[in-house]
Amino acid sequence: MKKIVMIITLLALILVSCGNNQENSNSNATDNTNTSLPVLKVGMELKYPPFETIDNIGNPDGVSVMMAKKLGEYLGREVEIIDTAYSSLIPALESGKIDIIISSMTINEERLKVVDFSDPYTTSQLMMLVYKDSKVQSPADLNDPDVIIASKTGTIGALWAAANAPNAQIKNIDEEISAVLEVAQGKADVFIYDPLSIIKHHENYPETTRAVLEPLPNTQGWGIAMRKGEDALKADINAFLKQAKSDGTFDEIREKYLKEKMKEFEDVGIDFFF
Repeated sequence: MKKIVMIITLLALILVSCGNNQENSNSNATDNTNTSLPVLKVGMELKYPPFETIDNIGNPDGVSVMMAKKLGEYLGREVEIIDTAYSSLIPALESGKIDIIISSMTINEERLKVVDFSDPYTTSQLMMLVYKDSKVQSPADLNDPDVIIASKTGTIGALWAAANAPNAQIKNIDEEISAVLEVAQGKADVFIYDPLSIIKHHENYPETTRAVLEPLPNTQGWGIAMRKGEDALKADINAFLKQAKSDGTFDEIREKYLKEKMKEFEDVGIDFFF
């Protein structure tokens, strides 16, 4: 009798163990995240809605955040968003504090000297917010010692001005709104940034500014930045971007975050860049 009880007990334990293993297997099958892979730390400055921002309870939100999460799903890696001042993003990447940058960052030759970029995922252009009484009418007027260009430190606007308008007076300012105020108050002639921001800032200061929606030359689109030599990661990111443009991922992002902005571009006759 004791032997029979022991056999029954042993069979019960085996059945329970098999059931647990099956449950674990089913659980893993529905989870695309590979916990054996390191967390993907994505750097961005959460001060540029609707691309990089925070929601009403303080969580990272926006186009770039959704892109980062979708990339993490594609790579099977958990994603952590690291809020980082824009001018500190590339140093943070070089030092290993972050793994990649997704922060509306334009690809240019200066940055390519120190980091690699994915294929462009936008056709971003630079345009100008101009003080109402400034003599500046087009990009051809910028390279002039009498022209004052206000730029946000570390952005493509600042880099473009240094490379393409060396004779102008360039004021690099840490905060975007402070640079815009320089123009709105007539302390600078021009603020250089993307069309989305230029339209928004002109709407905020319609009496004292003009939006010159003529693309500046020598600009490229936005890319995802990574450290030099990470060729496998670069190939995976490029594969993700290619798929995201065709499988509805970008459509989903546009629908969630960019519908109103797309209408603004349509109203002023500019092709949308994302």
